[in-house]
Amino acid sequence: MDVKQTLLELGYSNIKDSGDFYRTKPIYRDSDNETSLSVNKITGRFVDFGRNIKGSFEELVRLSLRVDKIEDAKEWLSDKTTHYTEAPKYEVKISEQKIFDENLLDKIEKDESYWVNRGVSVETLKEFNGGIVRSGKMKDRYVFPIFNSKNKIVGFSGRDLMNYKNSHRPKWKHIGSKSTWVYPAFLNSDTLLKNKKIIIVESIGDLLALWDANIKNVIVSFGLDISSQLLNFLLKIDPNEVILSFNNDEANNNAGNKAADKAFNKLNKYFDPKQIKIILPDKKDFGEMNKEEIINWQKKI
Repeated sequence: MDVKQTLLELGYSNIKDSGDFYRTKPIYRDSDNETSLSVNKITGRFVDFGRNIKGSFEELVRLSLRVDKIEDAKEWLSDKTTHYTEAPKYEVKISEQKIFDENLLDKIEKDESYWVNRGVSVETLKEFNGGIVRSGKMKDRYVFPIFNSKNKIVGFSGRDLMNYKNSHRPKWKHIGSKSTWVYPAFLNSDTLLKNKKIIIVESIGDLLALWDANIKNVIVSFGLDISSQLLNFLLKIDPNEVILSFNNDEANNNAGNKAADKAFNKLNKYFDPKQIKIILPDKKDFGEMNKEEIINWQKKI
């Protein structure tokens, strides 16, 4: 089966090559996203990230032709010059997120002084249920439990409270598979769906600074890359704008600036370039900006 040729005959256009998949705009519903429909090049199976539906190529044909019965789609396919045969079924192995025991939260001491001294309000900090850990792998760190959409703990992210510049301790330490985290969607997924504008920042510290300025349409990348899980989340949200706000390292090694360019190019494969913007913090990061400076930065977007 020539999947691309069949898509063209159905009326699809602007079909983008994306590795093992074709990406295009669904013709059976209204959508401003030119890549929200993904179709496997070999099997023809599809995923519509905008509606969060998936199925066989026959089902996609049925939707595209706007017919009620799958038999009508099969008949249409059988009439095509490109011979259609049902794609083989493959067993897909899905790795589940590790779930951590909620009793681990008992080891977190509710001491907010570190972040309060950095200008973050106690009211904001309470929403994230973090605190200081005094022993173990996260010793002397302010630790945030990472919750998934079902409010299960899938990891921990800890900010070093020591003078990390004079030690070998990393500034942030993570426990769990951070590539599967979409944080803090457990708190703001409704806001993101309503706002349709998503700001992506490097760390929870940046998130707290924005949140405290009442900017809550934020997702943390936990580094300088857009993970597959985060990408899938963005495709499901189908935002009008994705704003990349990694650290502004212009005065140092430009790591955040280069990463923003790389992330822009990655997202450009799935979104219209007009949907993606790079708007870095006015200072090195949002944690170094006060609330008034952050509100002025917000006016740029």
